[in-house]
This record gives sequence, structure tokens and C-alpha cells, in this order.
Amino acid sequence: MKLWVHQKSFCEEELILNPKEFPGIQVGDILEIYHPDEDNSHLLLQVKTLKNVELPQKDIISVEQTIANLFQLRAYKDVAVIPVTSVQDVGLDLVELVFKDQYISRSDMWRLKNNLVRSCIHLQQKIEFTGIRAQVNELWARGEKVMCGAVTEDTRVAFRSSTAMVYMFVQMSSEMWDFDTCGDLYLEKAVNGFLTELFCQWKRSNINSELTLVLFSRTIYEAKTINEFPESMHGALHVDSAGRIYEDFYRVVVHNERRDDWMQMLSTLKQIMWEYNDAVASSHRGDGSIPKGYNCKAADGNLLEAMNMSLNVFDNHYINRNFDRTGQVVEIVTPGAGVFHVDRTLCDITKHRMIDYGIGSDLVCLAEQPPHPVPLLLFNDDIAKSPGSTDTHHIPYWLNYSFYLSPSQRHRNFSSSQSHFIPRIRLPTRNAPDRPSAGLNALPKLPPRTANEMHSSGSHAAGYTDEEWDEFSQFDRTIFKSHPARVKKCNNPFVPASLTTKLTPDRRRWTHTFPHGPHGDVIQLHHRSSSQSLMESSGGSGSELSSSSSASSLCNEFAVEETTAEESPSRIGSLMVNLKRRIGCGWGITGEQAWTPFLQTGVDWKSLTATACFPITTDFYPDKKTLEMDYLESPHTLDIIPDDGDEAFSPSGKTIQSAFEELVSQRLIQNYQLIVLPRSEIASLAHKGSSHLPLVTNPSKHEYILSYGQTYHKIILKPDMKSVEIVRYNARKPRTSPKLGYSYRLWAIRKSGYETAHTRVYHKPVDNKWNHRDNYICLGGEATREGFDLQESLKFWRSRFILLPSASSLVRKLSDQGYQGPVDVFEERSMSQRLTLLDGFLRFVEGWNRKRRAPSRPPSQRPSVVGDPTQTTTPRRLKSRSGPTSGPTSGDSTPTTFQPNPMLSTASINSALASIGIIGGGGAKGKEEGGGVFLPKSPGSPEPDKLSLLTPASHVASIMRSPIEGVSLMTGDVKGLTGDCFVSADAVAWIRKNLIGSVSHDEALSLMQMILEEGHIRSVFSATANKTFLYGYYIYCFVPQSEVTSPDSRRPSGIPATRSPLTLTFDTTSRNPWFEVSCSHPEGGNYGKLSHQPSEESSENRDETAAENQEGVDSAEVEKDNGIGSEPETSFQQPAYKSLFLEIDSSKLKDRVEWCHVGYHSNYNPVSAFEIELQWLTSTPSLLQELITNWARRAVTSGFHLVPTHVDPFGFNWDTSDSLHSPLFIELRLPGDCLGEVKGSGEDSTAMEVGRRIQQAILTRFGFLSNQTSYHSPLASNTQSDHSALPIHSQYVHVTGCAFLLTLPFSQPPPSTLQTQHLPCLCKLGAGHTNSSCPTSASRTQSNGMGFESPIPERYGGKFGFLYVHNYLLSKKWRSSATGDEKFHEALLADFSRFCQGEDGRLVQLLETMRSCKEETSAGADDDQLG
Repeated sequence: MKLWVHQKSFCEEELILNPKEFPGIQVGDILEIYHPDEDNSHLLLQVKTLKNVELPQKDIISVEQTIANLFQLRAYKDVAVIPVTSVQDVGLDLVELVFKDQYISRSDMWRLKNNLVRSCIHLQQKIEFTGIRAQVNELWARGEKVMCGAVTEDTRVAFRSSTAMVYMFVQMSSEMWDFDTCGDLYLEKAVNGFLTELFCQWKRSNINSELTLVLFSRTIYEAKTINEFPESMHGALHVDSAGRIYEDFYRVVVHNERRDDWMQMLSTLKQIMWEYNDAVASSHRGDGSIPKGYNCKAADGNLLEAMNMSLNVFDNHYINRNFDRTGQVVEIVTPGAGVFHVDRTLCDITKHRMIDYGIGSDLVCLAEQPPHPVPLLLFNDDIAKSPGSTDTHHIPYWLNYSFYLSPSQRHRNFSSSQSHFIPRIRLPTRNAPDRPSAGLNALPKLPPRTANEMHSSGSHAAGYTDEEWDEFSQFDRTIFKSHPARVKKCNNPFVPASLTTKLTPDRRRWTHTFPHGPHGDVIQLHHRSSSQSLMESSGGSGSELSSSSSASSLCNEFAVEETTAEESPSRIGSLMVNLKRRIGCGWGITGEQAWTPFLQTGVDWKSLTATACFPITTDFYPDKKTLEMDYLESPHTLDIIPDDGDEAFSPSGKTIQSAFEELVSQRLIQNYQLIVLPRSEIASLAHKGSSHLPLVTNPSKHEYILSYGQTYHKIILKPDMKSVEIVRYNARKPRTSPKLGYSYRLWAIRKSGYETAHTRVYHKPVDNKWNHRDNYICLGGEATREGFDLQESLKFWRSRFILLPSASSLVRKLSDQGYQGPVDVFEERSMSQRLTLLDGFLRFVEGWNRKRRAPSRPPSQRPSVVGDPTQTTTPRRLKSRSGPTSGPTSGDSTPTTFQPNPMLSTASINSALASIGIIGGGGAKGKEEGGGVFLPKSPGSPEPDKLSLLTPASHVASIMRSPIEGVSLMTGDVKGLTGDCFVSADAVAWIRKNLIGSVSHDEALSLMQMILEEGHIRSVFSATANKTFLYGYYIYCFVPQSEVTSPDSRRPSGIPATRSPLTLTFDTTSRNPWFEVSCSHPEGGNYGKLSHQPSEESSENRDETAAENQEGVDSAEVEKDNGIGSEPETSFQQPAYKSLFLEIDSSKLKDRVEWCHVGYHSNYNPVSAFEIELQWLTSTPSLLQELITNWARRAVTSGFHLVPTHVDPFGFNWDTSDSLHSPLFIELRLPGDCLGEVKGSGEDSTAMEVGRRIQQAILTRFGFLSNQTSYHSPLASNTQSDHSALPIHSQYVHVTGCAFLLTLPFSQPPPSTLQTQHLPCLCKLGAGHTNSSCPTSASRTQSNGMGFESPIPERYGGKFGFLYVHNYLLSKKWRSSATGDEKFHEALLADFSRFCQGEDGRLVQLLETMRSCKEETSAGADDDQLG
């Protein structure tokens, strides 16, 4: 058969064939294609379609051109096409997928893996699934790499990310200024060697990771007590178990940055490293006399403390979640050899945090590899002082390590012969001899050996008989006999035979990331035997496997040789095959590789470049005896489908199968792992009897087993297909983890020196509210009604965004000038500009709503939206599917179209109005003069009059109903609304346009309030809007005329008791299907004031600038008894946020239904920012990213731009703050008497209020907008029932979104969620001070008088100034002409600092301007009094 090739433009299919030439072939069959006369790769392709594509001639098969080139298949040559009879023959063991610039959840990984089963893949193949894009990087089968194969149910799928969050720590211990064995300085070896090669690898592999680079060290002082130090230093001093006083230092060089080329940063880094010691020594220069200190060795350094710095960020990965990175890894570069002295308790906390959170780690050692297992953590405390502890050391299997060889070392190893000795340890320096006789000549020397002696040394040395050799051997056995230990036997790192331990689930958490060799042992390419060259493993990541199993087999042989007489020689030999999930080696990441001195380690470049994601499967299963003895069983049944419910759908709208799979997915995203075993292994265990059957996942029986630490979950779908049985196995003796306090010296980014900082180190408890979570999943939108709402304990994902007005033209102008001039060119927006922003925001909200869609389900299977009141369906079933129908999906931002009210005709309106008496009149002015609307005229009636503020509300409401001259109504088919609905902003605009005279915004709002109170209109969704008419984008509808006069229509709720279409369509107590936002009109009397009260801040944090500088509004004097005042009634306090249940477009998810929650500001002010927070547990991130992209596109067309923002940029919540981040304080240096001058004489305001006004003026000039925000997520529980449960504080965000500001000093500090308590100091646990707290724990934080602590320290002494934080979430993806580039951000910070320092006189000019304005205002007030 001839081979043809085709391009994708001709056909998208990879394989084209004629079905008639392959009788019996079916879709899904696999064909093997190769040239029979050539020894090249065989191609496996799957038949995906049998469409008859016309081929030029018979006996032809066509392959896509890219695949043909990859497998060296040439066109027009003969190929053999053989059907594969058994998929297991071509099955793959491991598939490695790489993806970039995406966030893929573990649930998505599992669904992608299931989608690949029974498919055929090849190298470099691009895979797409529900918006996920990945590429095949490696394929493994039977212990070797292959180019193609089939994915079976036993195939393991590993994911690697090219865009991860990387925290890199470089240990600046004293060895950094020493030389290695080749004469290279370790500092230069780190920068010019390892980091240079690493960043070259990143650029070559197109890595786009988010990097944070930190230098860290520990300084030990020659002092006996803390009293020898100044009090200002006590905040960061620690005492170790040996009584030494030390201080830890951290210097942040790069913080959450992405660059295309990191090589340019190395010169700056090298300069900082050269000056590191001097900077540490000068950090206490102003503290007075202090004891002498020295930089400690790497072994005594703060390794675990530095790792926990990154873990404090990683364990909050669900907060500030972005959609363009996946994976978390901590990398440590040390000049040591991998041996560290650590605290026992801190080691235990770090181990469980690393394992349970699924964090990747890499320890890169620059020194020579020692002749014993590493990493090796030696405990500082004494065993006698630690009850229950027997080990004196720990080999961290959870820490992947590498040894870097510089180019000179690699050249030396390559050029030298194997007989040359290469030292692997640093020999101690020999002291000068005290006695003259103790010289080199005094050492005994062995005589030189002859060639015959050397030849005969293989059996025994020449001159000794066999009896003598036996005597020598007996003597050696006696001398070196192992004595029984006084304590429990533990692993000896110098005896490989003792490095055996009982395996646990934690030990096997990462095993499915690595390929397996021919004998089933794990392959790690950077671990090689000494007989193999380290050139490839040290120089690149693309090294091929050469004798991959030789190291493992050599390890086993060496372990057998070292086994003592008391141990079975086959104990270690059978370790790899039979007992690999019960007993394993104490060294290594999986426990399958035995350590040997002949094992040399290179650099794991693959792990350092493409970060491995935490596997979704594991092979460690619990045996029945362990479950019975050590675990408590907690079963319960979850009824997904009610007895009277639909047989196919759960209350959440999911099918029973998708709801069942979602329960499994929820455990996967919480770092649970599926326990799976190959079918062959399960069959072999089944032959031994039912007692040996493992507790593993069995998809064919709908039974899934998952593990996490000391917890197992078994999820079974019952045969009735309506309920799920869930069994939780919890340990009888759960481990406990203390919460420790840690203080240190931090030089944060953009700071000028070290400052004392504090953080907490602890293992966050595992979520135990699985019953709550499972019910939330099954109930969907009805979860809140049933009491299973979204809670913080569920650790849901959240991303916060902020909507800002676009200033792209101004930013572009500054960019054209090269940012050479001042940046304080932002002016306060005029009235017309504010009105334009308000109109654009209403269009944005309109597009916001029109983008929403209902689930793509056949109409026959979707419950009715309106329904029948006599229907007997359960309320939960009816309400669960009471969502809106699908609405328009176009991106048009024009107002909704007009449609007449089908309930009232024009004739009926005219007839009704003809009989109504008219009170007052508008005179003889025409419509052109007065701008009013003529009242309809009936026969015999007076001349038509115009509408005015004196017209009765009922009469105005009747005119508003008019299909010709009334208010613009929304289309009747928009998401289930009837044709008599309108937007509140349109109604107010109609009142102001059609009433005679100059009607102000407040007067129109008061008139609409009267119409609402009289029952002519009501809110469709909001109960609050039924009491108070809210201006903005709120949906109201007209009440039918027959119901207006009924008593029920005048109830405060505004909901009539009689039957109405809207009453059954939308329940005001259920989820709100529309985004509704109130707006502050620039001409309103309450403009610039908050509709909600901040829970902790006084009035100076409100937007006073807008209130003081607003333009005047001419309000007509109207009699009070008429019911229309100059200002509307706004006595209620509106919550700061609203929460909405949002269903995701499921057209790409087949039968899967997804939803999320949206928390957003309830009110929009044109001079303030507008926040939106996305919250989800069940949604696919790629679909959410598409949703956010649509919102951002809508914002641009409306005159705004949408950027990501931090939930807590200033770290008010200590439990979720970044330990390596600190706000930058910018002091506002005001002249001594400026506060009194600006205040003026006779004014009652305080200096604090005057300082606030100066700060507001400065912020306005630099383009900062006020933002009333909270560091808690707005949920249904804290936005509807009691809005005071959500603390609100005021901060400022730049109009470009690049920075945040907070004004100082605080009138009242924003409250923290942390109660006042003294934590045990991390450093004193080893010394037996478990109940003591840090030296200055009482002075770390300031109390705000409410029983809380604020993480903002009192180091600023009440000075006026600002706290500045850079928005590092504003990545390259989000940048535009409205956000500016990095140069603009740097220019903004520099110019803002210069302005506040008063360097160029602009601050003085501002103060003079404010003083002159104050004098003019006072003079004008005096003139008014005289007049």
C-alpha cells in the first residue's frame, strides 16, 4: 500500500483511508504504519472516522504531513498497515503532558486523563479538551521512551507546567566566599554557573514562570543573654538549643515577576550578593553598641524557616487565583553539601506541609557530594528531652535534591581517568605541629607494591596464607561488630542496609510522576552510578536513558552485601518487587531506590524547568487490618435524587453520573489522590483470597478510593442510581500540629534596608466539613436555601477584579515623553466626564447581564420557568431549576429594544387618563419650551396639561406605561422577563426629560419613590428595592392596574398576594439571576457619600473630595406637604457588596453543569473603583477565563478597563499574607505650621482632618481612586443577612490599576481576623521553652481597641504618609495602553515619592493653593453674612 501525505487545510483528520479496502475496520481501531524495508519508528494511528474521503487511486493511505515527517515516513513509498489486535500490546505506562500559560485544576486533569483513555497519541501531539491546551512531551512503555502508543486505564498521566510559581532561595552562608575543589568561588559558581545555566534552560524551553528570588542567611552573635542587645533589636532575636543568640535575614531581590530573559538580572544579583555581608552588618548601625556577630555555616542556617516562607504563600493558593499559571515549587541553592541542623518540631511541620499541600521542591547543592545519603537533617534537641522521639536525624524524602558541577568540574571529571582520586568531602585544615618530631617523616608508610602483588591482590595479598587471612577476618568481625543500641534502632545514614523503613501513603504521593524501569523501579535520570558520565545530567535536561536500571541493580547488590548476618540476604533484594508498597528504602523520593556510595547525583533540570504537578493517582492502598486497628469508619448516605424528583437530574441540574463524579473531583482539588493499581496486580492479589483484596478504585463498579495523609474516602454509587454512599476513614490518633510564631529581618522589594517582620508557621487543618461540601455540590443554586452555602472553610477559589475608568490617552502621552516630566497630571473629572462614566457603566452592566446563559439542556428535560401554582413538585426541585432561559449572546451594548406592554393598550390608557382630574397645570408653554409631556385629551376635557412635580404619582405612572411616550421597556424575551419591565436609571432619566421645569436628580428620585410606595411599580428581584427606589441598573416592573388599588399591593414587601407571572417566575428569596447595581449620580445630593457605613473607619475615609468639589445643582423649592423634597429618603444602609449565583455556559461540557458566585460592589460611584470577585468550586478555569475575557472586552467598549487585584494587598489578614512582602511607607513631609495655615482661623476641624484633605488632594493629582473594600470575600452569608459581618475599610487604587495606597496614620486600624495571643516562639521549642513566646511578642502588633490585632506595626510613629503596594497580579497578559508598562509604574512611584518629600516645591505650591482657596471661601461666607 502506498503512503500519501496531506495537510490540515485539506483534512483535519490525521489518518485518511478507504473503508472498503479495510473490511471489518471500525472507528476506534488502531493501525500500525511503517516502511517494511527500513528500520525506523513505527507509527500508531487511531481510526476516528470512516467518512469516504476521495483519494486519487486505490491502495492508498494518507497521513497528516507533520506526523509523517516526525516518524520519517516518506510519501509515495510502500508502507505496511497492520491492525493492532490487542491494545495492551501497545499500551503506554506513562504519558507526560506539558502546558503553558494556563491554570488547570486537578479535577480538569482527571477529566482530561479519562478522555484520553482508549485513544492513541504520539510525541509532540497537541491535545485540547474543554479549553485546556497541552502537548505530549514524553511517552514511556516497558521501561523505555517510545514515540507513540495507546492510553489504557492503567496508563499514568503526569502533568508538567511551564508557567509555575517559583520561590527560589539562595543561602548566603559563610561558604559563599570560599573556594571549591577547582578554585571557583561558590558565589560565582552560583551566579555564573548554576543560575546562568538555569535561565538559559528557561529561555531555551520557553519557560514563563513567575519567580520570587530571595537571599537568606543567619547571623550568630557572641552573647549570652538578650539583655546585651538594644531593645530595638529584641523583635527578631532568637535563642537556639545550644543557647546561641541569632538573627535571620531575608533580602528579596525579585518578587513575583515574569521576564522573557532573566540573564539581564544576573549582574544586579551578583552586585547585591557581593554587598550582602556589608548590608547585614550595617543593618543595626543606628542601634548603638551590639555584640559581635558572624555569618554561620550552611549547616547551621535557616533552611526550614526559609521554606516555610514560601509555604505561607502556597497554602493560600486558592486566594488571588489567576488563570495563567499552574504549579508551585520552592528551590533552594546552598553552598553546603546537604547536611543541616534543624528543629524537630519545625521539621515535622514542614514535612507535612510539603506533602499535604503537594508542593514541589528542589535543593541544589554547590559543594561536593558527601559519601552518605543526603539531604540529612540533624535534630538539634536531645533525645532525652524529647519524650517519644528516638531518631536523631531525618532523611527528607519529600525534598528532591541535586548536586551542581561547574564547567571546570565537569571538564576535570571527564579528562581524568577513573583511577584518579576525586575528593567528595572537604578535609579539615591541619594545624601546625607543636612538636618538631611530629612531621611527615614520622608517619609510617607502606612499601610500594610490585606488579605481581597488585595482580595477586584480587584474592589475597602476597605473603599471607589462607589461615592467616581467616584470622584477620575474624579479628575484623570482632572489632567492627555492631553493638546493640541503647535506644530504639534507627536508620544509620552510613550503613545502607539499615536504610529500610515502613512505607506510608505520604511516601508514595509523588511516585506516579516518574517513569518506571523494566523491573518496575522508579527512574530518576539525575541519579547515576559512578560508572556513568555525569556530563549529560549536569549539562542539560535532554539526556537519554542509558543503562537506566544499572544504578538500581547496583544499589540492590550493594545492599545485599552490607546486610548483617541477622538479616535475611533476600530482604533488600526483594524490596523492589514484592514489598514496594509496604517496606522501602529510607532514602529517595519514592522509597524504591536503595542508596549506595557509588550513586552520583547531577542536576534535575527537568524539575527545575517544567515543574511537575501533584499527581492525581497513587499506588499505596491500605490493608484491611490497618483500617480495622488504626482507623475510625464514618459512613453516610447522600441522596442526590429525591424520591419524588426527576430520575435523570439532581437538584443542581447535574445528571446522576456527573454529580457522582463531581464528588470525586472535589476531593481531588483538595489534594486527595485516587488509589489505583494495575489490573494484573489486582488479579494476582485476588488469587490469594478475599482477605488480600486491596481497597483500590474500581471505575467499572462506580467505586472510588481516595487518600490524603491519615484519611481515606470511599465513594460508591449505589445500584439504584439515586444515592451515593460515602465512607470516611479517619485515624484514631490524628497528628497535631502546633502554631508557631517567627520573627525575622526582612528587606522587601523597593525598600532601602532591613525591617523587623513577623509571621506564623503552622499546618492548616484539613477541611472536615465534607457533608457540607457534598450537599453544596448536589444542591447547586438551592444550597443556600437548604443551609449549605459557600463558606470560607471550604477553601473555595477566588479571583478579584477591579473596574477602573480608562486613562489611556493620558498614559500614552506620558509614554511619548519618556516619563521625563512630572506624573501628577491627573485632574479631577468634570461633571460631563462623570456623567459619561455613569452612562458607560450602565452599558457595561447591561452587557454584563446579556452575556449570561442558561445550561445547554434540551427544553424537554428542563423544568418550566413559570410553572403552575397547583403543581405538586417539591419546592426544592421547582426552585432549583428556576433559572432564566437563554438570552441574547451578542456583544451589542446598546440599550434594550422597545416593546409595547401586552397587558395595556394605548386606547385603554387614554380612556383611563381622560377620567382623571388634573391638579395644577404647566401653563401655555409648549413641549419645546417646557420639555414636558402632554396629557392625553378626551372629548369635553380642558386643554391638555403637562406633567410636573405637582402631578399625582399615579398619573405619572400611567403616562410611564404608555407604549409611545412612556419609559423604555425591556424586551419580553430577555431571560424570561415580561414586557412591562424597565431599568431604574431609564425611569429617572424619563422623569427629568418629560417633566416641565428644571427637575433635579433628587426630585426625580423622590417622585419615583412615591410611585413605588403607592404600589404602581415593584422590584422584580430585590426586596430592598421594593422599599426604597434605587437608582442605577435595577429591574422594576409595572403592577397591573387591577392590583394597584388592592391592599396587598401596598405592603412593604411590594409583592402582591394574588397570582402574577413574575411571582412564580422569580423568587426574591432565591438566587438573583441578574446583576443589579445602584449608582451615585454626580448631580445627586448624596453624591460622594457612602450608602453603607464602613465598619471600622470614620468619615474621613469617605470620598470627601467629591463631596466638597461637586458642582452646584439648581433645585426647585417645592412645598414639603406635596411629598417631594429636595433630597430623597435614603435612611436605609445598603451593604457594600452583593452576591450572585451565576451558571456557566455549559455548551462545551456536554452533560456537565457548572456554576460560580460573583460578589461585587452594590453601588457605583464615578469617582471610585468598582470591585468584582469571582468565587467557585465546580467551574472549569478555562471557561471562567473566557468569561472574564468577555467582561474585560465589554469594559473596554464602555470606557473602562478590568484588571486583577489583590483580596488583601496590605496584609491585614495575617493568616493569608505574604511573609516576604511588606508595604512601602512614603512619608508626607509637611511644613511645621502648614496644618494650622490650611485649617484657617475659627475652624473647628482638627489637624488630622486637615492632613486628610491634603492627602486627598495629592491622591487626586496622581490619579488614585477611592475604593471601599474588604479583605474578606463577599458571600451570601455576609452580604444578605448581616452586612456588618463584612468589615469594610478604605484604600486607594491607581486609575491604571498598577498600585494601591493606604493613608496613614489610621484613625482606627482596620481589624484583623487574628485574636490577641502570644504564640510559642519557633526558636525555643528545641530548648524546652514550648510555652514561652517571642521576646517581643507583646510589642509586635498594635491593638485597635476591639480585641483584634493589626499587622501594620507602629513603626511609623503617627507620621502622615502613605503605604504603597505594587499590583504584581498585573501581568503582561493584562497590560494595555490603559495600564501602562513597567516604566510607567516605576516613574509613578519615583515621582510620587519626590512629591511627598517636597524636593521640587510642588508640595508647597499645593499647600499655598489650598490655603488661598480656603481664604476665598471664608471671604465669600463673610460677604454673604454681611449681605
